[in-house]
Parts: sequence; C-alpha cells; structure tokens
Amino acid sequence: MSSWFGRKKRKIDDQGSTVGGGGDGGSTEEITLNKTMTEIMNQNRDMLQMLNSMQGEMKNIQGEMKKMQNSMKIMNFSMQNMQKRQSSMESSMQTMHNKQNCNTTKLRDIRGRFEKAENKQKYHEILLKNQKWEYSVPRPDLEFWDGLPVDGGELAEAQDFLDQIKKQTEIMRFGSSDNGRIIIDNSIAYHSEFLPHWKEFADALEQYQYHLQISDYDGESNFTLYHVALSTEVINLLSKALESTYFHEFVLQNNELDKNGIKFALDYLESNRICKQFSLPDNLMSMDDINQLCQIVKDHPSVRNLGLSECKGAGINGYEVLKQIMTAGRNKLEVIDLADNNINTGGDTFISDFLAKNPILEIIELTGNELDENDAILVARALKRNTKLRLLEIQDNNFTNLGWEALSKAVFDNSSLNCAANSNHTCHIDFPSNHKYDHVRSINSDESSDHYLEPNLVRQKKIYSILSKRNKSSSNVVHLEDVPVELLPDMLYSIQQYSSYHDPEIGFEEEVTPPPRDTLDVEPLSIMYEICRHGNEALAVFEALNSPSSSIPLR
Repeated sequence: MSSWFGRKKRKIDDQGSTVGGGGDGGSTEEITLNKTMTEIMNQNRDMLQMLNSMQGEMKNIQGEMKKMQNSMKIMNFSMQNMQKRQSSMESSMQTMHNKQNCNTTKLRDIRGRFEKAENKQKYHEILLKNQKWEYSVPRPDLEFWDGLPVDGGELAEAQDFLDQIKKQTEIMRFGSSDNGRIIIDNSIAYHSEFLPHWKEFADALEQYQYHLQISDYDGESNFTLYHVALSTEVINLLSKALESTYFHEFVLQNNELDKNGIKFALDYLESNRICKQFSLPDNLMSMDDINQLCQIVKDHPSVRNLGLSECKGAGINGYEVLKQIMTAGRNKLEVIDLADNNINTGGDTFISDFLAKNPILEIIELTGNELDENDAILVARALKRNTKLRLLEIQDNNFTNLGWEALSKAVFDNSSLNCAANSNHTCHIDFPSNHKYDHVRSINSDESSDHYLEPNLVRQKKIYSILSKRNKSSSNVVHLEDVPVELLPDMLYSIQQYSSYHDPEIGFEEEVTPPPRDTLDVEPLSIMYEICRHGNEALAVFEALNSPSSSIPLR
C-alpha cells in the first residue's frame, strides 16, 4: 500500500512541476492531495485498530466458546450419568415390581393353599361328623300315599323322587359323588310333605361347598333339577345353600319357576364366577328377565354354554331372544340352545349375518322353530365363510327340499372338485334321516364320537369321494382333460395323498381325529390307472416334444 502511495505521489509531483512550475512553496493541488493522503492514512490506521480490536474480541469469543464447549461436555457427561442413574433406577424399579409381582403371586398362592388346607380341614371335620349321620327324615304318612292316583303314575313318581333326593343327600354328606354331579330327574308335582326332605337336601348342599373347593372336577361339577317343581319355600332353601356352593354347570329345567325362582337362578349365575354352563329350559320368563340375563352373560368371566329352549312367558318374542343372546355372547358363547322358541325371522338376515362373521360359536340348537327355506338358503351361504361352527341342529323347521338342498351344497357341493374343496368342512348339520342325505349327513363329523374331525382331511375325503364316483364311469379323464400333461405326476401324487385321509396314523391334536373311510371309495391305483390309460396319447406327445432328438425347445 505504501509503494502505491509513493508512485501516486511522484506522479502528482511530476504533474505539479509541469503545470505549476518548480517553486518551493508548492501549489494548492499539492496541499489538497497531502491532506487527502493524510486522511486516508488516518482511516487506514483506524481500520487497523478496529481489526485488532475485532481480533481481540474474536479471541474472547473463541475463549467463551471453548468454555461453553467445556460446559456442554460437562453437561453431556452429567446427562449421561443421569441417564445411567435413571436407567439403573428404572431397572431397580422393574426388579422391585417383578419382586412385588412375584411376592404377590406367592402370597396369593400361599393364601390359596391356606384356604384349601382350611377347607380340607373343614371338609374332614364334616366327614367325621357325618360318620354317624343317617338320613332320618320320615316319608309321608299313609294318608298322603293313599291320596295319589296309582294309574296316573304319580305314586311311582313320588316314590322315585324320595329315593333320588335321599341318594343325592347322602352323596353330598359323604362326598362320594360322580364328578361332582348332583342330579334329580323327576316329574312329580310339589307337595308340602316333601319340604323336610328338601331341608335335609339343602343342608347337605351347603356342606358340599368344601368338597367342591378341594376337589378338581376339571370344569364338570354339575347341579341339575329336571322337571322337579320348586315352590317358594324350596327356592329359599336352595338360595341359602348355594350362596357359597359353586358348580360349573347349573341347569333348572321345567321347574314351574315363578318370578322369584327366575331371580334366584339369575342371581346364582351372577355370583358364581366359575359357572360355564347355565340353562333354564322350559321355564316361564319375561323379556326383562332376558335383558338381565344378557347383561350378566356380557360381564361374566366364565359362561360359555347357554340354554333357553322352550322359553315361555307372556310377551316373549323368540326371535328377539335369539338376537339379544347372540349379541351379548358374540365373543363369549360357544354353545347356544334356542330350540322350540317359535323363532320366525320374517325375512330378516340377522342369523346368517351373525354366522358369516365367523364368531366363536361352535354349537347352535335351532330345532323346532319357524325358520323357512329362505332362512336355510341364507344360512347355507353364511356357512361358506364360517370355519368355527361345529354343529347346527336345525330340523323340524319349515324347510322344503330347496332349503335342505342348499344346506347340503354348503357342506358338500359335489358338482366339481373345486366346489367340493370350497365347501364348509367343519359344520355337521342334522339332515333328515332319509336316503337322500345319508351320505352328506356325517360328512363333516363322526356322529359316534365327541371328537372333531380334522377339516383338511374332511376336504380330502370329499375330493376323493368325487374321484371315486367318477372312476366307476371312467369319467375322470373327461373332467381333467384341461389339466396340462406336465402336471400329471403331481396329480397322481395328489390322488394318492387324498386317498389316505382316513389314515389313523396321521398325528393331530387329541380332540381331532381323521374321518372314517367312505365305503364307496375305490382304490387309488384304479383312479391312477384310469387317468394314465386314457391319457396315453397325451403322454406320448409330451415325451416326443421333450425328447433329446426333438428340434422343438423343451418346455
């Protein structure tokens, strides 16, 4: 910069000597230039000072930045330590939580064992006390027996009832029941002379709670009263006795229950949290009772089986009962019995819509209602999309052959192999016992067994059934002529596999079994021979096209 100013000054001096002459005093232009140069130099000096000041400030800023970085490092380190401490605390909390859960489980287990031990002690104390117990309630006097009509069978029924109630009372007193099953089945009307016997029965029933609590009946303990008329006095006795005596299955059928009796049954279901099956068939109920029952079912933790066949009462609408029960138990009930309830859909599609959504329902009893062939067709369509339903009891409705034919096609459509494969392979339908439906009646289940058939094996059975039937008329090739010949080995292998659907050696779950062999089946070799014999020309062409000497590319 100084050299530039020097050159500029010499140039100006040269110009000044030329223009103004060479005097010592200098010209005005020279003085002005000197001032300008002085100002520029002052400005440069100021700028240098400013730059130096800025550099100082930058150094200060950098120092502050380093301090901030150091502070950030310290903070990050602190944060990491805090996170580690937090993680350690969370781990400690989780460990404490697990220990607490473990301790709670242990405490619950200890309490359960203590309660079981306490119940066992009480039970043995009762057994010891009952060693000298005898059923001492006297039978009604002769006047009572003389008043019963012999020809009407009431005398025999009364004697049988007293024998049954004595036997069941003794079973509960001595704890010797068969799988915790207490059952009285008798059609006698109620007589006041029976009340002392009911009192003895109720006392034994109340004691029986300890036996049920210490015994493992695998969900099968049962309390059932069939056709036994229950008065208000008997209901009150049973209500007290069952306050803490819990059965897995509770059935009151045709007991002439009044409103108080229905309330007793519903209250028992609500309080008994282990009850799996609850049935009140052939008793008088109202729609209010149905509403209360549905609310209990919706909130109940265990109930899976609900029976309301022959549900009677003023204002009862069978179809409304069905809709409410199915809605309340959509994700809970596995068995629903609504037989003989005058169910008339009036063309509504609720039943078929419900089944098409594939709920957990496995058994539904709709025998003896007012369903028509339109309902049958809708149900048949729904079964094409249902894989959970195992049993559909639907006889004694207003079905024509058209309705039964639709249901038959739903479980076994033998019009083609594809239709058979796409049929329902899980649901057994109780078709009428006539020759027309004999073959399809048991196609999806073995009626002689409680075990379910494996659906994939049932599918194979249906396909092989069609192949066997066609083999007898040598028509398999006609139906399979569109199958590419390259697939022939796979097809023959599949036929062999389908034929083994009944093999008992096939391993599946214990409750699932292979279907029985169809008596109309032919040997698989016969079907394979038929296909190969009639397809020899196609095979020859295939071999020629794929021979090494052929000029046609291999496919």
